[in-house]
Amino acid sequence: MLIPAAQYLTYAEAVQLYNELLAAEINSLVKTCGPPSFPFGDGIWYQLLIEEADADAARELVVHFEAQRTSLTVLRCPRCGAPDPQLLARPGFWRRLYYAGTTLYRCAGCGRNFSA
Repeated sequence: MLIPAAQYLTYAEAVQLYNELLAAEINSLVKTCGPPSFPFGDGIWYQLLIEEADADAARELVVHFEAQRTSLTVLRCPRCGAPDPQLLARPGFWRRLYYAGTTLYRCAGCGRNFSA
């Protein structure tokens, strides 16, 4: 019987946990869950299902993954590693077009612009 190991994951988180479980030789199934998205009807979140017999072996991996997932990460500059870059207030038209859907930051240390 399949039981849920983790629920309400993003696609990237589901793939990461699936690969970690696969490396530990625990088979799992990734399935959509949560409210349906329009117009396709699939859930907007993902869950991992594992065999009930593998639950004890997977528990430590899932607990470590959940702790890593909920921890606060500090945004750092990719060039110099300085923490807490400033939000770029008014990027130019071409930057807004090129980086659509992301947030642009400017490093206070080296002056580099980057997206996150």
